[in-house]
Amino acid sequence: MLISIMMERLNLIFERMESMSSDILQHVSHITALFPSLADISIQDWSEEGIAIMEIQPNYVIDEGQFLEYAVLILEGTVRMYKISSSGREITLYRINGGECCPLMMASILGESEYEASASVESPSVVLAIPVHIFRDWMDRYKSFRQFIFKMFAKRLFIMSNLLDSINFKSIRGRVAEYLVLMTEDGSDSLAITHDTLSVELGTAREVISRTLKSLQKEGLLNVSRGRISDIRREGLKVYVE
Repeated sequence: MLISIMMERLNLIFERMESMSSDILQHVSHITALFPSLADISIQDWSEEGIAIMEIQPNYVIDEGQFLEYAVLILEGTVRMYKISSSGREITLYRINGGECCPLMMASILGESEYEASASVESPSVVLAIPVHIFRDWMDRYKSFRQFIFKMFAKRLFIMSNLLDSINFKSIRGRVAEYLVLMTEDGSDSLAITHDTLSVELGTAREVISRTLKSLQKEGLLNVSRGRISDIRREGLKVYVE
């Protein structure tokens, strides 16, 4: 039943995409400004049936295990990629923004296999949706597009390698400190985030996060309140960054 509900949601979106496909040529200049690798695509190829630009609202989810019908390139917005373990624990893999695509999504399309992650739209997003048979054809015929996809693979492989290194070799105190330092690079000393969200970002239990934050608070490196971490002492936290 869950699968049927998911497919109904996807079908509704794809029906909307078809209604927007006739306007795709009006957006080619904007698309190629974000994705220069698509500049070589011919007008004839852009006119292929099924290519569309669509808006997706926050909290829309593509669940792991689906066979994808479209390759998606992000024009605007943010999408979070994550995995859920057999025990139900969730971890953020990475995020993609305007001018990017999800390599795991592309890998499942090229390999004709199930999507091996889940994707959640975090902010109002605009995407370019390309039917998988057209995507594969463009990959074969357009070198610049193919190189762009491979560069995305390389970039995310590096990020995933760092994530695995962090999980396996860094202490949770060091990982929390590193996350807080990274998220306050703009000079802010406060971060709106719940313990649940932080546990998802770092792939650990909520109780572990709460215990670690309480310990850091006792050291005077931050203050914890409901839904917010404030008075963050970046220089002090950097001592724990491994």
